[in-house]
Amino acid sequence: MVARYARSSGLSRRGRVALGTAGVLALTGVVSYIGLKQATPTLTATVLGYQVASDHSIDVRFRVDNRESDRAATCTVRARSYSGDEVGRLDVPVPTGSRARELSATVKTSSRAITGEVVECRLT
Repeated sequence: MVARYARSSGLSRRGRVALGTAGVLALTGVVSYIGLKQATPTLTATVLGYQVASDHSIDVRFRVDNRESDRAATCTVRARSYSGDEVGRLDVPVPTGSRARELSATVKTSSRAITGEVVECRLT
């Protein structure tokens, strides 16, 4: 009869609830931190404009904001045709120095492009 009512040596119900709550809070903190890092990227690029120079090139002007201005970066610029196909691509180096910088690039194309865009920027 004593074994029937004896307490086990494991965690009590209150202890298990407290441990579970602490685990959920820790996981929430980790997910929030990762989300904030993704929401405020180190590098952002904005296309300011583009001009079709010929049937085989397009000029793209863009602005790069680099929160880590002491590191160089590279931005990939691409040209697209009327059908949406990629007709040209160019990696443009972004030098160190200032946080915000306006750049321009002439992308050589295999056929007439109608738009230019920055695909990505990455620290090098």
